[in-house]
Amino acid sequence: MKRSTIACVLLAFAAFWVASSASSNEVRDSDAAIDGGEFGLLYRCGFGPRNTVVLDGDLNDLAWGAAPWHFVDHKTGTGPAPNDENASLQFAAVADNEWLYVAIDVTDDEIQNAEDSAGDVWKDDSVEIYIDADDGGTQTYDAEEGKWDTQISIGAENFDGDPEAPILGGSGQGPDTGTHAAVVETATGYIVEAAVPLDSPGKWDFALEDGLVIGFNIHMNDDDDGGERDNKLIWSANDVDDQSWQNPSRFADLEFVSSLLAVDPAGKAATTWGALRR
Repeated sequence: MKRSTIACVLLAFAAFWVASSASSNEVRDSDAAIDGGEFGLLYRCGFGPRNTVVLDGDLNDLAWGAAPWHFVDHKTGTGPAPNDENASLQFAAVADNEWLYVAIDVTDDEIQNAEDSAGDVWKDDSVEIYIDADDGGTQTYDAEEGKWDTQISIGAENFDGDPEAPILGGSGQGPDTGTHAAVVETATGYIVEAAVPLDSPGKWDFALEDGLVIGFNIHMNDDDDGGERDNKLIWSANDVDDQSWQNPSRFADLEFVSSLLAVDPAGKAATTWGALRR
């Protein structure tokens, strides 16, 4: 084989290796206030009275800068996508005294949001937030107060909608949890900022404390061509068969950790994305 041919083969292999390894699942917490947990198994969520987020699809809130982010690549789930530009996501969560906020930054090069709605939104571009109130990990959804399991589906159909009255889907009465959500289109996909109430009457009433653990999962549905769903990404390492919609044992965990955001000595403006651990 000629040297030029060998060189071309090596270059092609190198390009393939770089492309395939450019991004992969990871916990991005180097600038976070707390350790981010373990990918696919545990997300560590900071809570405190100053961690309030404005639901507007803008991730410049101080709380998001202090939170760990988990990145889910295009290969992770039951319906892998061709590359990260086609489908991938990163998410973070924080809580104040009233809400569990979840931000999901979705990369999606083809957005479909006009075909299916509410209960069928999983066929279009959408994300799903899963809650197991007592971390029971049962095989079926529990409908007992304090043990409630739910799936909250939020579709791209909510672009520029009312955050206090989003169109939601999901099993376990997801639309009736009192969840608010803002969904905004971006240059690379869309952003979801959701607020799940810590007190959802008849379902749960979380009294946050260090070490409190609930069941938790994040899914992404990707529709590229206006037909059925094309790709399915899943954060929880336990959900190998896309059964979280009916089986809470497939969820991973979210652990609450008390934290206070850092402010300048005058207490007037944020000076860092960091936080002060209690």
